[in-house]
Amino acid sequence: MVRITVPAVRAFISYAHADRAYAGQVRQVLAQVGIESFLAHEDLETSEEWKDRILDELARCDLFVPVLSQHFVRSLWAPQEVGFVASREAVVIAPLSLDGTIPFGFLSHLQAGRVGPDGVTRQLLVEPIAKKFPRTILPGLIGIAAKAGSFRDAEDKWRPLASLFSLFTPEEAQALAEGAVANNQVWAAALCRDEYIPAFIRAHREHIEPETLRALEYQIAQETWYAGGKQSEA
Repeated sequence: MVRITVPAVRAFISYAHADRAYAGQVRQVLAQVGIESFLAHEDLETSEEWKDRILDELARCDLFVPVLSQHFVRSLWAPQEVGFVASREAVVIAPLSLDGTIPFGFLSHLQAGRVGPDGVTRQLLVEPIAKKFPRTILPGLIGIAAKAGSFRDAEDKWRPLASLFSLFTPEEAQALAEGAVANNQVWAAALCRDEYIPAFIRAHREHIEPETLRALEYQIAQETWYAGGKQSEA
């Protein structure tokens, strides 16, 4: 099994206290793909100098996720966090909007993802930042896709990967192929079998080890396990 080295990325989640549940969802989604996040109200200890800690986290974060709402606009601190981080050109800013509030001030040139009834999802949050941090995001998404527990789950987990195939390294391509071969919930799922996996193979045929490629192509074509490999049912 291919092992992929994942570079560390640190996120700062900026939010109004009234929206803390959504901020928690952001943290959970980022954690699923290997990104550590800072949430002021949860991560600050009672005795800690909160202002200095927040400034330190803002100064060293790689990713800034403002959870926009009218509560955010009226907050005394959240807009100041935006102003601080906007001075750091290297920071990736990925705004989310809870109630239609559009990015304002230093964020006005950006488009916000709109949080729907399902809350903060991987598709909403991860896809926009994957192109900035592919080496961090893709290993997490590959691991998630490999563990699909049903046909629908596999299709849901491969869907966000489909637009990112061009960003894969050879090692990541091999890891995704191995994961697909080993899990019949992936290669037997209709959309994966008919659309996602063929597109993936077209993009990375030369990066997939011959035996893995042989097994993967056989399984999606014949809809049964490849007898020449060592795979057993997941």
